[in-house]
Amino acid sequence: MKSYRKQLELVGFDEALRRATSEAQTPQQAKVLQKRVEKAFEILTEDPQEAEMAFLHSGLCQTCLPHSRPANNHDVWTRSSGRFTLMVQPGVFRSEARDVGNQILTSKGSSDYVGVPYGPKARLILIYLQSEGLKSRVVSLGATQTAFMRSLGLSITGGVRGSINAVKEQTLRLTRCQFVLQYTSVGANGEEHTQLTDARITDGLDFWKSSSGEWNGVVELNQKFHENLLEHAVPLDKRGIAHLVGNSLGLDLYTFFAYRLPKLHKPLELSWSQLQGQVGAEMKQHRQLGARIREILPDVMAAYPEANVEVTQRGLLLRPSPCVVPRTQVRGVTVRDGKILT
Repeated sequence: MKSYRKQLELVGFDEALRRATSEAQTPQQAKVLQKRVEKAFEILTEDPQEAEMAFLHSGLCQTCLPHSRPANNHDVWTRSSGRFTLMVQPGVFRSEARDVGNQILTSKGSSDYVGVPYGPKARLILIYLQSEGLKSRVVSLGATQTAFMRSLGLSITGGVRGSINAVKEQTLRLTRCQFVLQYTSVGANGEEHTQLTDARITDGLDFWKSSSGEWNGVVELNQKFHENLLEHAVPLDKRGIAHLVGNSLGLDLYTFFAYRLPKLHKPLELSWSQLQGQVGAEMKQHRQLGARIREILPDVMAAYPEANVEVTQRGLLLRPSPCVVPRTQVRGVTVRDGKILT
């Protein structure tokens, strides 16, 4: 598909909107198509303000977490991209402290394991922690529970399956897990060199619940990770993230494109097999992954309208593209001593 930038430059906003909605089969589909064009137009015509900028470590733009709840809470999650492998080890938590989320500790025989973070909410929390982490190594989870939920772009619902409980669970899973990074390089003489690095995103979590039932918390980022984040943070646009708020695969493609496309000097085609190993391992067949990517790609392109990405029979063809956030905007944000200065 053409980038939204090319479509809007070619025919203008009104005509692009008319063409998009004319393809709709139902009023609901027309609203979806209208929202895509409006979001792309907003992002193209208005640079993000500082408050609308988000950040994610470049290494986490190239790999992903599970899209759905793993079968049990004690298994290690593994994902590979080329010579790079990410392994996520679940952390532990006292099983009697169930008020943090009664759906956390469910694996029989492994009640102390909280499980690996998964789904779109885990990704939103990950982006939040790193965006706020550029300002301070100690990150508050909002002034109130409600404020934190809204900062993630989530609606607030209670109950066992509500968003409040789900965010508590994913926050705990994320702050307790450990990442193992493995990279293998091959020298000119054919010798392989494998590097293993154990990494934690956080060093601690203070979590409390008020008498009214509202919860809050403070997260301390791991010092080594924090220092590395300051050097390798990829800028994102919160408006684009908000458009993909409930779509874990869409968020993965968005952050991957944000990292990879501006670095390209020539077109790069990624096969469905390569993409499956990177973002779609839970889908057993390439055909299934291809169908899902074709379905969500228009929303990803609306969130990143400068992206020059084309679906082919073999996979995705990526072409050099401008950054999600204009470089002039990023240059206006200076990171010093763990703080963003303007």
